[in-house]
Amino acid sequence: MVAGTLSCRPRVSPSWFLLVGGLACGLGCGGGGGGAASAGEEAGESGGSSGEGPVLAETLLPSDTCLQAPPVGQGRFSGTLRDRDSDPVIGGVCGGGGPDVFLRIEVPLRADLRVEARGNGFTPRVSLAPLGCLAGSMLVCGADGVVALSDLEEGTVLDLAIGVDEASFLALSDVAAPLEGDDPLDFEVDVAMTRVLGRDEVCRPAARGRCSSGTLCMPAVKTVDDEPENDDAWVCTEVPGNSCDDPELVSVVLVDGAGALSVDPDQPQTDAHHHSCTGEGTRERVLRLALPPGLGPLSSLEIWAERPEIGLALRAPGCLASDELDCSPPAPGGSQVTIVAPDELARVGVEPYLFVELPEPGVLSEPVTLHLRQTLRGPPVGSSAGP
Repeated sequence: MVAGTLSCRPRVSPSWFLLVGGLACGLGCGGGGGGAASAGEEAGESGGSSGEGPVLAETLLPSDTCLQAPPVGQGRFSGTLRDRDSDPVIGGVCGGGGPDVFLRIEVPLRADLRVEARGNGFTPRVSLAPLGCLAGSMLVCGADGVVALSDLEEGTVLDLAIGVDEASFLALSDVAAPLEGDDPLDFEVDVAMTRVLGRDEVCRPAARGRCSSGTLCMPAVKTVDDEPENDDAWVCTEVPGNSCDDPELVSVVLVDGAGALSVDPDQPQTDAHHHSCTGEGTRERVLRLALPPGLGPLSSLEIWAERPEIGLALRAPGCLASDELDCSPPAPGGSQVTIVAPDELARVGVEPYLFVELPEPGVLSEPVTLHLRQTLRGPPVGSSAGP
């Protein structure tokens, strides 16, 4: 390899393209065969598909600075950090201080993005940043050579930096580049995209991509006007109570300070939100609680489930992870969360989100009962409790 170049070689195996998912064909496969449409077809372009797969033989000039990064799509790229310097503005990937090179990733369709870099004699540092090449603007940084971003919009353009920490670079630079074989400062990087499908888009086979948050790949609802070939169609379908965008609205009713809610554990759900106390991939139902009137200034509202398979989480006033009020994972003794000052939320019209983490369908044979109880908490320290 010539020092100071990046190349994109036809080295990607068919199995790697399958891992890429919905964009494996969406970025260059030929028509026919039932695969996903090409990027040009999705964007309404004319001219058809080449049928030759992604162009991988192009040699790319290096970018001495971020501003000159060459544009790329998905693929496998190789390069070297031999005789390189760090970008004068950015000052080294992830603060490593060593040299770096740059690619500009263009996302032609709504997609998840994953980047994985491997060095011959070092662990690359990688980062993704919005256009602008400004220090401190990184969206994500990976000192282990891996970064990922979810659900990027069509047309997103990001700067990818690949580098090495200064100590490793100096040590490897003391060793002369071999006349034959791989240089320890050489690297390769995979840029992979998985298409994100919107509501009512066909989602099978799985190579088409993944359904967006709030939808689930399910058999399409059939109508009398449907064509016979649509009998087996699966589409991304909105699921009620699946996310904060479409929560199940529940009015909390307390009788003598107690109440109950019921959740069907076999309804189709996905995992649209991640909480501090529970892992990813757990199905959940999202409820939005209309709090009852008459809650006093010293009232708390406890919510608990006796089933050990159920986890609970609360968020207010919004649905961001930073809005989490309480979280309780599944446990042998059940789970419980508490709204400490529900009167304050009710006074300003805030309806908290309650997330019910569920096991896989079929694990529970009966609806899940959530118990609610109004309790009194102690007055603030230093205040008078009254007579």
